[in-house]
Amino acid sequence: MTIPDAGIYVFCLDDGRTAEDRLRLAAEAFQNMHGLPAEYEAETPDKWKTARTDKGKPYFPLCPGLQFSISHSGSYWVCVFAEELVGVDIQEHTKKNDETMEAAASRYRKLARRFFHPDEASYVQEQTENSYDRFFRIWAAKESYVKYTGSGIDGRFGEISVLPEDGNTDGVFGNLTEENGIRVWKAAESWFHEVPFREDYSLCVCMGRQAGQALFTCTGPAFRTQSIF
Repeated sequence: MTIPDAGIYVFCLDDGRTAEDRLRLAAEAFQNMHGLPAEYEAETPDKWKTARTDKGKPYFPLCPGLQFSISHSGSYWVCVFAEELVGVDIQEHTKKNDETMEAAASRYRKLARRFFHPDEASYVQEQTENSYDRFFRIWAAKESYVKYTGSGIDGRFGEISVLPEDGNTDGVFGNLTEENGIRVWKAAESWFHEVPFREDYSLCVCMGRQAGQALFTCTGPAFRTQSIF
């Protein structure tokens, strides 16, 4: 079996589990798949206990070499594991109950001007059929980046652009490398992996390098393997 560079685990938020239970199950699945070093094999009550850095990034004190990131939105809870720094974010494409798509797109364009890098805001402002979705694509990428770096959403959130460095003027994301449906690009000295999920969600993983192998995903409650990559 090919060992992937990162493992993505997806759970439904209504599965009756706690966040701690989901994290433990996903960590054990990734550990079993990767055959991690012996020091991570020891069974202790606090093996998967988490702590947080000053910026709020979670980590395993007893398994410092195993990195992870967590996100949830809409109906889903997602975590990603790797043996290096990693960040993940999932965003449901939401609008208010009484909003039209045009009104929602207008509202998100205003938010982009307020919180995004000017280049990102310009990308969201373009009047296209998918302008509503563009906001969430950028937001998920930016959130995955600040989780990867551990900086959190701070004053630099709008100073960093996650637009592809080699993007083109015809849509910015038009000529990206794609492997098994995952769209990959470099920005802000990091690598972004846009993972296919549901049409009304954006899911992005950020790492310090391009994943050399396809990412692997499992879904709860029984970790049924999905071959969507």
